[in-house]
Amino acid sequence: MSRRVVRGFLRSDGTPNFSNNVYSKPKELEYLVQKPVVSATTSTPIIKAIDLMLSKGIRRIPITTSKGELIGIITATDMVNFFGGGEYYNLVKLRYGGRFFSALYAPVESIMTREVVCAEVDESFSDVLEKMIRENVGSVPIVDSGILMGIITEYDVVRYLSGRSMTGKVEDYMSRNPVMASPNITIKSIARLMVSNGFRRIPIVEGGDVRGIVTTMDIVRYFGEGKAFRKIVLDEMDQVISVPAKEIMSEGAVKVNPQDKLGDVAPLIRTSGVGAVLVEDGGNIIGILTERDLLMALATE
Repeated sequence: MSRRVVRGFLRSDGTPNFSNNVYSKPKELEYLVQKPVVSATTSTPIIKAIDLMLSKGIRRIPITTSKGELIGIITATDMVNFFGGGEYYNLVKLRYGGRFFSALYAPVESIMTREVVCAEVDESFSDVLEKMIRENVGSVPIVDSGILMGIITEYDVVRYLSGRSMTGKVEDYMSRNPVMASPNITIKSIARLMVSNGFRRIPIVEGGDVRGIVTTMDIVRYFGEGKAFRKIVLDEMDQVISVPAKEIMSEGAVKVNPQDKLGDVAPLIRTSGVGAVLVEDGGNIIGILTERDLLMALATE
């Protein structure tokens, strides 16, 4: 899906040019950061990380040494990659001979991201915003001399800034022509679609009507719970990933108009359950507005 380039957003050196509405205060991150943060060590089994994501309702887990030093991060997208959406699935095929249940007990270091975009606790809030947008990450762990102190996510940023006046229109910040899929697309196919394009959510449409949205967390939840997990125990992975996406999607979707003001739409994104709303015009879905798009709007208005 194409993204609108905000006029005047980047300085000549390529760094974000935030508006004066984004203030920085001394020790600001100490008040904003989520702490204590849910973390894991490199030896934590992948199956335990899945359980942490589901039980804590989080999409990302920083990875530390036994002394608390930040050395990696694992996200719901990494999990989708592992479940068949990308190169991490090779771990299952090559190292474990296709025995997925055995692969679930591999350490998270097998699939974690090692080069973590992080910030020191004494950096400014605008520094964190800049890193999120420039590096295209949904979270920034906060460290103190390398020791993990907490984490700031897109949701935290949107919640913190959403009290500010937002007069821009949805159409000026939405991602246009969103990639959509049919209800019968397999979980394997939608996982690959997500990983190859860097999507965290895909609308499910049938006959022009929106049936729901599949998110990375929907896929993690599917593999970590219920019937799917029991089949994984029996190494029936082919059956698990052949299930249609309609079986796991979050039903329904919040729709807004392209002329709606961001200030009116922001609360809908926060309460949507999928971190996004769909933009409808003349009965057609023409865009999607996500937490990332709202973050961009909040930072540049």
